Amino acid sequence: MYNSKSKEGQNLEYVSCCLCGGNTFDNVLISNYVSPSNHQTIDDGSSNSIMETFNLVRCRNCGLQQVNPRPSKQHIGRYYTEDYYAHTSLKVKKPKKKSLFAGKWIDFKDDVRRLIRVKFYNYPCSLEDKDRNISVSKRIFSWLFYLTYRSRLDIIPFTGEGKILDLGCGNGRFLSTMRKFGWQTYGVEKNPTASRYARDELHLDVKTGELLHYQFESSSFDTVTMWHSLEHLYDPLCTLKEIGRVLNNNGQLIVAVPNIDSFVAKVFKTYWYGLQLPIHLIAFTPGSITKMLNQAGFDVKKIYLDRRGATLRLSLLNLKDGKYRVLSRLSRFKGAIKALNFILAMFGSCDIIVIHARKKATCDV
Repeated sequence: MYNSKSKEGQNLEYVSCCLCGGNTFDNVLISNYVSPSNHQTIDDGSSNSIMETFNLVRCRNCGLQQVNPRPSKQHIGRYYTEDYYAHTSLKVKKPKKKSLFAGKWIDFKDDVRRLIRVKFYNYPCSLEDKDRNISVSKRIFSWLFYLTYRSRLDIIPFTGEGKILDLGCGNGRFLSTMRKFGWQTYGVEKNPTASRYARDELHLDVKTGELLHYQFESSSFDTVTMWHSLEHLYDPLCTLKEIGRVLNNNGQLIVAVPNIDSFVAKVFKTYWYGLQLPIHLIAFTPGSITKMLNQAGFDVKKIYLDRRGATLRLSLLNLKDGKYRVLSRLSRFKGAIKALNFILAMFGSCDIIVIHARKKATCDV
């Protein structure tokens, strides 16, 4: 931190670059934010909301983009809305009545997914489920599907004893799924409501707080995942080094972050859903996250492009209250949006990237 003084009236702090420690920056954009907790009631009973502005800057030394000045740790909680998606309870969907054909097709796909994990990603053989009829056609289809789409399949390989730690696990949805696939699941979540739900309702081993608050044993996990949580951290480099300590020597780290270098981010700018200032303290590019992982003691093995394009439709919806609100109607055309996402992926420009990294053999943390 190169200036400990907070910005007047906003509880903001100026900080050095989270990656290289540099203190010289260029402005990238300014984003306006109206927090639901900032509403003030005036004499006539109406609501007078206060708009705040946040600067996204780029380090002149290493190129990392981050919020500066940023909210202090003591005040960042006010920018998370009560319905923030990762902190809410899982919705139990009522089972829909399916036709005989639809039911068989779903069972077929489930068996193929399981077979692919068992045959190609070292998942426990018990997933094959000997009581089910794993037909020759399913086995052939799983081979064909894998050979055709293996470069696009973002499946976490099963390694070691299958001990996985999810940081920023939210309500535990991901861990609950991984447990069904034979993993030993552990999680850390700073939101007390979400972590309590994961423990009490999903019966998961989830701790409340941050990784640095807990002294896990060294080399105690085979896999660590961070699904859209790295960009929320105040000291991401320190956290990544701690991950290197708790991972075993062949441990893998999976990180998903929004990609500010994507076509969608460049077009929508401050309306881009993946921006989310100020709760997203850092805006990563494939290059900057690779630098950070390398500095923390990891080798990046693969960067997957998330072809689902999660932010395009939501970015269109962000336009509904601005001068481009007429364009928000395009969000209704889900099929066209999926097609556009597929085209963008073909040109290597996806709004979400998933990085698979391995702990360096000589990692000294």
